This record gives sequence, structure tokens and C-alpha cells, in this order.
Amino acid sequence: MNKRIFVVDDEPKIGNLFSNVLERDGYEVEAFLNPVSMLDALDDGADDPDVVVADMMMPEMNGVELLETLQERELDVPVIIMTAHSSVQTAVEAMRQGAFHYIEKPVNLEEMRALLEKSIELYGAQQELEQIKTEQQQAFPIEGILGESDPIVRVRDTIETLCNASDTTVLFTGETGTGKNLAAKTLHYNSPRAKESFTDINCAALPDNLLEAELFGYEEGAFTDARDSKEGLIEVADQGTLFLDEIDSMSMALQAKLLSFLESRQFRRLGGVEDLSADVRILCATNSDLEESVKQDTFRKDLFYRINVVNVKLPPLRRMGDDVMLIAREMVAEFNQEFGKNVQGFTDAAQEKLYDHTWPGNVRELRNVLERAMIFTDGELIGDEDMTLAPPGRLDGVRISDDAFQFPPGRTLKEVEKAYIRQTLEARADDSYADIAEDLGISKKTLWDKRKRYNLDEVVER
Repeated sequence: MNKRIFVVDDEPKIGNLFSNVLERDGYEVEAFLNPVSMLDALDDGADDPDVVVADMMMPEMNGVELLETLQERELDVPVIIMTAHSSVQTAVEAMRQGAFHYIEKPVNLEEMRALLEKSIELYGAQQELEQIKTEQQQAFPIEGILGESDPIVRVRDTIETLCNASDTTVLFTGETGTGKNLAAKTLHYNSPRAKESFTDINCAALPDNLLEAELFGYEEGAFTDARDSKEGLIEVADQGTLFLDEIDSMSMALQAKLLSFLESRQFRRLGGVEDLSADVRILCATNSDLEESVKQDTFRKDLFYRINVVNVKLPPLRRMGDDVMLIAREMVAEFNQEFGKNVQGFTDAAQEKLYDHTWPGNVRELRNVLERAMIFTDGELIGDEDMTLAPPGRLDGVRISDDAFQFPPGRTLKEVEKAYIRQTLEARADDSYADIAEDLGISKKTLWDKRKRYNLDEVVER
């Protein structure tokens, strides 16, 4: 489709000249004698232009006023201002207000052609970027944090509140796989900073010296391989959001430098002497107990208080009740689309298996289990035999030693009983059921029933 050019000039010969020349170049050109007639044409349903070329000095409305009107109408198109030599300064001011460029009269047609090509190219790239950002915003609605249990409802409500507090530092806490990254992206893409970049880094993925260079950047010659200067992620994320995952992995020295930036919003690149500033929102995440890390002197107390302005706690999947099935069904729908299948749901046995599992890897583990099941299942329902679950044990948070059974607080009695029976069966594989049941204080039949109820057949075959 040919690009549309609107030419606005109170001299008819200018409009005629541009129409004749640019139409031969393949453009679709419409000329107007004043800005008001152009605006009226848009009101009457004319297609939006790709570029507006407008004279600076016109009766009724000048070029700058036309630019302001287009901005008020949110018509985001490049505007090229034509000006006589005596009003160049005014045209430069128009560029400060958003005009793409200016060109002096009498107009050099080759210069005009170059400006049109450049404006269309840059505007097209800008539109593509805006489209990507819009798609990202649509991909992370607050409702995308699935679940109806009280803990998840509180998470969504908190994120919705924080969206308008776009400068506030937020700490996301929760076990691995609970969706801290998703929550951080949702907060960013529903905030006033959504049009700017979301930049993330896993602090545990890099050695400390490389992490410092990635965050704060460096100047040429700052270290052996620093052949050129480089912006750090704090600069890259200016006006946007920087997400620091696994912040507990950061060294004490780097923690001090981060704290300094959070308090002053200024920093220096490695090897630099100039103070730089950045307007960036900092979001942090950890699956560790930072308060305990503070007590152990592995995390700075002052930094903890600085990043813990608002703590969003992501609940483990085992605490979300019926949400496990709600999330599972949503994942099945996604995988149906991805794999071209038509799986309708789960058998009763599969649902019971999903409910009984303690999900040490949380939502991430659930997604992996269902992805594998969807790949290999041929029926309309996923059966319990289609799902391969990691056996409980160390991944479940149960720490087993030779002479003790240890279980983390916060689990249900059912989970404790299941884990204890499992450990006992594993540790006493050569003993009889009668002896094990007697030591557990239950009958042999009760032990057999609990083994079936907790799906422990795969642990030990007798």
C-alpha cells in the first residue's frame, strides 16, 4: 500500500508541486490550503496520513499549533515543518515539541525525499516497537495470575494497588516456581512504566564481578577485556523496571553499591568518575528467608529494609487448594493450542493424584508434568498413568538423616503423616508390614490403607 502524505500550505503551488513530484515517487498525496481543512477531512473519515508536511506560517493556525492539535487528538504521525530562513529558530522549537524535522524554503526536493523516507522508516520501526509493547501488556493482565484461593486473591489485590505506585520498590518472596517473575512482569506491564522496558537479571547466574559490570556498566579500560564502554542494566532500564531475581545471591560489597543507588538514584560505571542517574523502578525476588540471612550476616540489614518496602508473598501450590485444578485446566488449554490436540480434562484418578502431590517445584513443576502428559497422551482425558511425578523426599522439603525425621513447619498433618510413612517404608524395606505397623502404632490393615490412599505403591513393592 502506498504511503499517504498530507501537505498543508496556504500557497496552492506548493501543494501542486508536491503532489506532482511525490505521486511520481509512488506516494499518495493530498494537499490542503490550511490546517483546519485537513482536520475537517480527518473528522469526515479520511484515512490517517503516514507523514504530515506543514508550513510554519499560515493563517488561522500555524504549524506548531497544528502539531499540538494532532498530539491532543493522539494522532501519532511524523510532522515535517517547512519554514523560511527567518523562522528557523521557531521550527527548531517545533522539533522540541515533537516535530520530526524541518526543511527550509525554497524546498530542495531531494532533501524532502530523504526526510520522507527517513521519517517513514523510523516511524514504522517505532510502530512495530509500540505493537510489541502493547502485545506484552496484553500478555500480562492482572487476571493472568490464576487462582481463587485467599492467598492468590491477596496477591492480585496487592499488585493492582502497586500499579499506581510506580516508583515503589517491591520484594517478591516465595518458594521456587511460585511465579515471582510472572508477578513482577504483571506489575510492570500494568503500571505507568509499561511503555518502557522490563529488564531482568538473575543475580545467581553471574560471578560477582560480572554482575556488577552488568548492573552498573563500565568504561573503556576499566578491566582487561573492557575495550569499549558499555551501559549497565540500570541505564538500559531508565524510565522502566529492573527486576533483580535471587537478590540474596549478591555479595555484601555489591549490596552496598545497590543500596547507594537506591538511596540517591545515582551511580558510577566501573572505572568511571562521572555520577550518572537513572529513573528506574527496582523489583527484587528471593526464595530465601532474608531476615534469617540478615541474622547470619550474609545480607545487609539496611538493604533489606530498603527493598522490603512492600513484600508480595507468592503462596506455594500446595496451599492453594482447588486452584491446582484451575491452573491445570488452563495449562491444558494452552498446550491444546500449542500441540494441536483436544484434551478435555483429567480422569478422577488423575485429579486425585494432582491434589495429593505436594508440588515442591510448585507451578513450574505442574507445567512440566502436564507438558509431558500432553505430549504422550492420545485420549481426550489425561490419566494418572500419563503423569510422572517426582517422588517426595528432599525436593519436598523433608530433610532425612539416619536417626531423625525432620519436616518444615507450615505443612498439613496429612502431608506430615504421608512423608513419615514414606520414610519409614523406605528405611525399613526388609521389615514386615506387621512390625512396621506395630512401631507406627496402627494396624497392618490401616498401614495398607494409608499406603493406597497416599499413592505410596511406587515407593516400595512388597
